[in-house]
Amino acid sequence: MKKKISITLIMILSLVTPVLNVSHAQVIKNAYSDSLLTLCKKNFNEGLYKKAVMLYNDADFEKLSAEELFYIGLSFNNLRETIKASQYFKKAVELASDHNGYKIQLARTLSQLGKTNEAIDNYQTIIKIDSNNVTALNEVGLLYFDSRDYEKAIEMFTRLVTINSNDFLSSYYLGYSMTLSQNPNLAEPAIKHLEHSVALNQEYLPAISLLASSKFNLQKYYDANALYSMAIKLRPLNADFYFRSGMCYERLNLYSEAANQYSKAVALDSNEANYFDHLGFVQYNMNNYASAVRAYKMAASLDDNPTYFINIGYTYAKMDSVKKSIESFQKALSLMPVDKIGNIYNQIGAVYYTKKNYKEAKAAYMKSLLYSPENIDAQFYIALINDKLMDWKNANLAYKKVIELAADDSLQTERVNFANKRIKELKRR
Repeated sequence: MKKKISITLIMILSLVTPVLNVSHAQVIKNAYSDSLLTLCKKNFNEGLYKKAVMLYNDADFEKLSAEELFYIGLSFNNLRETIKASQYFKKAVELASDHNGYKIQLARTLSQLGKTNEAIDNYQTIIKIDSNNVTALNEVGLLYFDSRDYEKAIEMFTRLVTINSNDFLSSYYLGYSMTLSQNPNLAEPAIKHLEHSVALNQEYLPAISLLASSKFNLQKYYDANALYSMAIKLRPLNADFYFRSGMCYERLNLYSEAANQYSKAVALDSNEANYFDHLGFVQYNMNNYASAVRAYKMAASLDDNPTYFINIGYTYAKMDSVKKSIESFQKALSLMPVDKIGNIYNQIGAVYYTKKNYKEAKAAYMKSLLYSPENIDAQFYIALINDKLMDWKNANLAYKKVIELAADDSLQTERVNFANKRIKELKRR
């Protein structure tokens, strides 16, 4: 019995082995030259890419093995000859269709050529065969992210963080994709993934910056500022991080601390009008009006935004510099869109009214009404001014106009009540 079993096994092996050899020969092709391939690899590893490709100048492309094609392709890729590289990678994949390494390199090159859909197809082919191929999952996830297909990017990066919870980059991109998604339910998990990324790597600035911005948008200013402090330590010459830290302090009404951060920002970058504008704002709120004017003027010198001149006008008004205040508002008028001009005349009127220059104030408010006939503020102050100037007839007409304009505005109830009261009192005169 033993002898018969042995003979049977030998017969089976003799039948099976030739079949395996034929199948194997269809996939693997011998090198055009083993010595050339060895030298090609050596040149490639030493960074001698031109020498590597020149070895195969006279070789028949169709006779090269997949491995030779792959290394020639890598060499062309490093010589920035991407189109040629892609041709070699495609041929290598044709010869060794089950080699994921070749497919990944082909997909990368297709992506570099802008053939995003082809690259994605290649990555997805790999993932179908090997669902845990982290390289393919990561790179196709990045392609989806760059293509703004955030839902698919979320799917890829979710799989990556499931495979490896210590992958801080995948946690970052997962959180980032979630913040850009249209799904409002992903806002909270986005923060958690970004927090996890920062916890894993406290030197990865993109995650720190994005998490800080997210916290700021959620009005968690202390948390955001702590993150911006981390960013400043990593990039002490980045003016924007000081500015954003200043904004956190500003929202917390910690104006002195905000001014300190804004001052550092403008010291690093004196060409950003917004930095000076915010510095002016906090100086204004600390009653440092001269410093506020200097900051606003710097902002105005960099950008002729009318808002800066309006702020200068407000600040000069606080300094009792009526002439300079009006000049600033006049400058804002020259830059302001027509539909906004009425509001500027309101401010000019307010400056004159505060100083009891009623005739000038009335003239400004009248101009405001020319541009904005529905301006309740201007109409109300015209009524008050007429009242103070004892022009009873026009005061009465102006108060009636206030009631008419404010009829459907619940926020103007107090003014309407005052106008009704004065109309009754003026009838007695």
